[in-house]
Amino acid sequence: MKDFLDELDKELSIWDDSDIIENLDDTSEKSITEKTAKTETKTVINTVKNTQKPTVKKEIVVIKNNNKSSENNSNVTENNNWKIAVTTKQSDRENKKPQKSSEAEIKWKFISKFPDTKFYLPALRQWYTRYMPIWGNNETWAKNMWMVQYDEDILLIDCWVQFADPDMLWVNYSIPDVSFLTKYKKNIKWFLITHAHLDHIGSLKHVMPALGMPTLYATRFTLGLIRKIFEEAWLMPYATLIEVDASSWEKLKLWKFSVEFFNVNHSVPDCAWIFIESEGGTKIMHTWDFKIDHTPAIDKPADLDRIEKIGSRGISLFLSDSTGSIRKWFSMSEKNVWEELEKIVSNHTRGRLIIATFSSWISRIQQLVDICEKYDKTIFLSGRSMVENVAIAKELGYLNIKQGIVKKMTPKNTEWIPPHKQIIITTGSQWEEFSALSRMAEWKHTSVEIIKWDTVIFSSSIVPGNEKSVISIINRLIRLWANVITKDDWEVHTGWHAFQEEQKIMLQLVKPKYFMPIFWDLYFRTLHKNTAMDTGFPEDNILMLDNGNMVDFAPKNGNVFKSRIKAPIQELVIDGHGMWLANSHVIQAREKMMNSWVLVVTFKVDKKTKAILWHMKLESRGLVYLDEVRFIHRLIIKKARDVYENTVKDVPDMEEKDLLKIIRIDLEKFLLHRLDREPMIIPMIVEV
Repeated sequence: MKDFLDELDKELSIWDDSDIIENLDDTSEKSITEKTAKTETKTVINTVKNTQKPTVKKEIVVIKNNNKSSENNSNVTENNNWKIAVTTKQSDRENKKPQKSSEAEIKWKFISKFPDTKFYLPALRQWYTRYMPIWGNNETWAKNMWMVQYDEDILLIDCWVQFADPDMLWVNYSIPDVSFLTKYKKNIKWFLITHAHLDHIGSLKHVMPALGMPTLYATRFTLGLIRKIFEEAWLMPYATLIEVDASSWEKLKLWKFSVEFFNVNHSVPDCAWIFIESEGGTKIMHTWDFKIDHTPAIDKPADLDRIEKIGSRGISLFLSDSTGSIRKWFSMSEKNVWEELEKIVSNHTRGRLIIATFSSWISRIQQLVDICEKYDKTIFLSGRSMVENVAIAKELGYLNIKQGIVKKMTPKNTEWIPPHKQIIITTGSQWEEFSALSRMAEWKHTSVEIIKWDTVIFSSSIVPGNEKSVISIINRLIRLWANVITKDDWEVHTGWHAFQEEQKIMLQLVKPKYFMPIFWDLYFRTLHKNTAMDTGFPEDNILMLDNGNMVDFAPKNGNVFKSRIKAPIQELVIDGHGMWLANSHVIQAREKMMNSWVLVVTFKVDKKTKAILWHMKLESRGLVYLDEVRFIHRLIIKKARDVYENTVKDVPDMEEKDLLKIIRIDLEKFLLHRLDREPMIIPMIVEV
């Protein structure tokens, strides 16, 4: 049996607390700014008139560097003949940034300390361009992060976070392990973000400090949510955020890369595809998450004409979303959802309407606002992320809400409005444990108690893996006499991702040399591969890469070469204020304790003679039942005493750690044989 405690000792030796405390000054802050540079900032109004310049925020921070050797300054971006450093306006929260020794600063530095690794990227041949999925393939739920390299320059795209799976016991969430990239801080100058979902931006607060805070490019709404994440992590004073206009045809010149953002449809505003061309001539077109919607709620329809024109440039590699590969025909338009929701709201005359959806689905919220305005209903928002995202969207102009339509959720505000006039938009459509809907179903919500005649609408799809939890909350709501409506009953939700026919359209518009299905596991990507072959795409030109695989594209002919070397792609978990590998023995030990429970055996022995003094003590949790506790405890005490005394007799000078290991192994074998149970056994020796 694997000795978890010995492995845990080895694991902990890698993480030296004294090293963290002694090197606080050398972890994140000094990697963000040049150690010898002294900067002075001055805010000025953007009067730069350059047609080649990307659309950026109106505030520019001019950086004056007193150190003459200031090359590779990550705070400066270059576009033709102009150099500027762009940042967003500092909020009051930024001005209240804690002192260096404060708890928040220490926490930030600790959870951005990635493990050491000896892996180095293989040498890249001259004029070749490398592409690697860091994450994004082989997951049941997409974890998005990608790398493009040319010469010594590296572009990173998206940065996922995933809330803990049930098997990650007592873990907050997981993030990508970028340990192998930390040694390339000077080469990683840019982060490109496609859209504002957490599986694309959620771990930026961990990854960005570890990589030296490279300049980040994203669209307006995406930057709004990133700014919120950075403010909460006290990172805004160090961040360089540049806003791009995806509807513009202008290109970003990022040293040896040419980058172009352009609009697509998804479920959040301001989603973008990215076109990347290296100086070696390799042209990469990435779709990320997308669907084709000719009648979206607030975004413009996908610009298929522009996509075709970009495809005519001769695309070397086309990467396309495989999430909807299992579904035939076309995805449903948001217009259908609007019509269905209007029918429900207009005909609802009894009880409240409680609509559960994703807090990032701003278009769905705008639909409900318009419907409520038309039928004289009042909207209440429930759930922290829902309130914050709506506030950001309204501030940035993505939501048009007339005064009085949306009100704060309090018992006093709801008391004077008839129930059938109330629309509550809430989080919790996936049964997040502490979400607003979950608290409503358990009668723990401070302002809402589910009562008879209330109707709960799940305006969402069930994320694979959450089926059991969502069914559980539906059952609780029904027991409270609520009426429950899902997308299986009415067309109250449409998917986020392209179905098979939409995937075919994109392939025919782009006409790439090589095609790579991305996102989700091998089954979904294989279905996407089959769809591509149905259009006549050659199988030999379809790349099926796992996370960490690298492909290098030759200049001129664009032929591809797959490296035999694979990057060590691992998953890290955030546990409180700590960061650990997902396969850590801490997690495995927790799983063992949960499944088999714990037995603690304490020996009190004479320091000189090693003889056992007094009675041995046992503490067990979850191992034995009440009516068998005495019998089993006696068996364990007898066995433990025999093992201890025989071992000490045979090897009197044995080290304590070896003695404890022998006791643990023998007791594990004994309990497995006698009881068919495998608890975690912790023997302890107390010398007197």
